[in-house]
Amino acid sequence: MVDNMRWDLWLPWYKKIVARLNLDERADRAAAKILNCTLPEPDLKKFTRLLQGQECIVFGAGPSLDEDLKKLQRTGYPNKVLIAADGATSSVAKYRNPDIIVTDLDGNVNDQLKAWHRGSWFVIHAHGDNVAQVRGILPKLNARTIGTTQIKPFGKLCNFGGFTDGDRAAFMAHELEASKIYLAGMDLGTKIGRYSGDNDTNRKLIKLKICKELLSWLAGELGANLVNLTAEGEDIPNVPRTV
Repeated sequence: MVDNMRWDLWLPWYKKIVARLNLDERADRAAAKILNCTLPEPDLKKFTRLLQGQECIVFGAGPSLDEDLKKLQRTGYPNKVLIAADGATSSVAKYRNPDIIVTDLDGNVNDQLKAWHRGSWFVIHAHGDNVAQVRGILPKLNARTIGTTQIKPFGKLCNFGGFTDGDRAAFMAHELEASKIYLAGMDLGTKIGRYSGDNDTNRKLIKLKICKELLSWLAGELGANLVNLTAEGEDIPNVPRTV
């Protein structure tokens, strides 16, 4: 069984996020039950081997994403595990098919499905606002699919920590013992990238602040080896920056 984040560490963060965004915990639990029931049996050992001891790049859907991808291509595109956060898949796949897609299905799902058919793993997150999307996509998947929740994990579901697709991808890589985690397309400022699937600007900006706080916690108190490659945007406390 894959190690989840310790629940006593994650629960206080979840409670604070619930309060900040007025989330419905009962809806989160209901969504998790639906995902657990419809999820194909996950091959957690095979999935863990993708990341264990490997360097990876987590691509967020921020405004710098396209520039960051061009920069990486010019430098020979390092042979690392590529993890696309939801809508970032549409851009990342133009360069190389991502190894893993971490998604709550509010980006371009057709592009994500195309990447899955080409061999990507899906890490699908269920929460109170995406039950319809979960019900719509799960019947199309029969392998290479991991389910995650933001409540206490149960059944076939994992909780690696994190809240938005981008920071959840970084938490997942850390929990599964990636040796180094590079961040790209993680502007986390007041501009929203065109690949973001969230249309509520004010709510999205709060989520970006939460993402920044969580990544700082991950690198600081939890000791994750994070490096920020993002061309522009905000600095993340505890995360060294290389541009």
